[in-house]
Amino acid sequence: MVAAGTRVGLLAALLLIGVATPVWAQDANAGKAVYERKCMLCHGEKGDGKGPAAELLLPKPRDFTRGLFKIRSTANKTPTDQDLFRIVSDGMPGTTMPAWEVLPERDRRNVVAYIKTFAPDTFKEAPKKLELPKEVSSSEASIKRGKEMFEAIECHKCHGTDGRADGPSRPELKDEWGYPVAPANLTKRWNFRGGRSRAEIATRIANGVLGTPMPAFLDSVEKPEDIWHLTNYIVSLGPDSPQPATLVTVNAVTGAIPDDPAADFWKKIAPHNILLEGQVIVDPRNFNPAIDLVSVRAVYNDKEIAFHLTWDDPSESKGDGKTTFPDAIALQFAPQQPTGTERPYFLMGDANDGVYLLRWEQGKGVGELTAHGPTKLTPIQGAEATGNAAFKNGQYTLVMKRALAATGAERPSFRPRVFTPVAFQAWEGGAGDTGPKMSLTSWYYLRLEEPQSNRRFFIPPVAALLTFGVLGVLVRAARRRAVQ
Repeated sequence: MVAAGTRVGLLAALLLIGVATPVWAQDANAGKAVYERKCMLCHGEKGDGKGPAAELLLPKPRDFTRGLFKIRSTANKTPTDQDLFRIVSDGMPGTTMPAWEVLPERDRRNVVAYIKTFAPDTFKEAPKKLELPKEVSSSEASIKRGKEMFEAIECHKCHGTDGRADGPSRPELKDEWGYPVAPANLTKRWNFRGGRSRAEIATRIANGVLGTPMPAFLDSVEKPEDIWHLTNYIVSLGPDSPQPATLVTVNAVTGAIPDDPAADFWKKIAPHNILLEGQVIVDPRNFNPAIDLVSVRAVYNDKEIAFHLTWDDPSESKGDGKTTFPDAIALQFAPQQPTGTERPYFLMGDANDGVYLLRWEQGKGVGELTAHGPTKLTPIQGAEATGNAAFKNGQYTLVMKRALAATGAERPSFRPRVFTPVAFQAWEGGAGDTGPKMSLTSWYYLRLEEPQSNRRFFIPPVAALLTFGVLGVLVRAARRRAVQ
């Protein structure tokens, strides 16, 4: 008879075997079935990146037959199975490659085995482990050194002076397949392909990204530890998450609201980060949105409301009317405050219910319009909205202002304590955005906070004095009773 402890040990061993076997077992034949269901539409039947959807996508789907895998943790061109498994599971941020972690792990392992059959020669050489230099923790000195290296090895030529993917080489960049490829926006780590952690960033810098103009820098820096200094500088350029907002709060202020988007006034207002997606409902669709986030600061006084908007754009475009168009951005509102949950159609309204747009366009400035769909825009006569925009190092800043109260049924008024529906649209004209081809959101809400009254400074001390007065009366009364 087997002792209880032995039975438990055997059971634990069997469980471990049962868990471990499906994790690492790979079946290329089973993977083919998964590939045909989930991958072939983009990557093609032959794995050459020429699936039916490929012509709509940018960057283009990977051609597996070349054996060039962008993201790898190895010192040679052969990725590990775990490298491929991770990309299948996590996807490629900033592209149309989704995360397939919804699939069973066995299916993901099997599809990795099948993908490897498209370029068998690549996997004849065993993966070689990449040895990173000894890690250097982040510090002011390290970040300063990293910035020096950023300029010395000319990262700015592609990624831009402030890392916003607006470098002078951007228009010329192409991948190994001859397709245009954009450099990473280093201020948005959540979109980094291959991971946002310091170790993952250091690996990309040291290793490069195969098939793209991003070279390996491990042998190009002055000292090996410069890889970590450069990593620390890149990490300092932006957060690792967009921290998206769900409500836009409009603060009450006294006095004039500055028109200058660079004024210190605006730096004291907390931003609300709004995520945008490509418009894919009507033609022409935008499957590759260039603008994916706008930061909103908003205030009002007794006369007007003002919106301060910040968004990244790799080029300041006034447009040629053929392949490029003016950059633009718009805030969308219902003409009148909706009752209940009913709102106009979020894609600029429709024939029955229109919307109001507070819109800025490069070369035209700020205007007020009504829209009954993305192609039916009509300027509002006598509009009084104003604005001032600035562009620097791949980023727009803009202030748009208009009166709180509005006349006419086509323009909304703004009132404190009211949840007002708002949506956002943006056009990167340099990428061909115009008309329905845009980035956009569905409806959000904004709320004007109630002005803070001076009573909040007056009432507490008065209440304290009254309290002490009452206590004094009670104490004197108690003493008189004690004497009697």
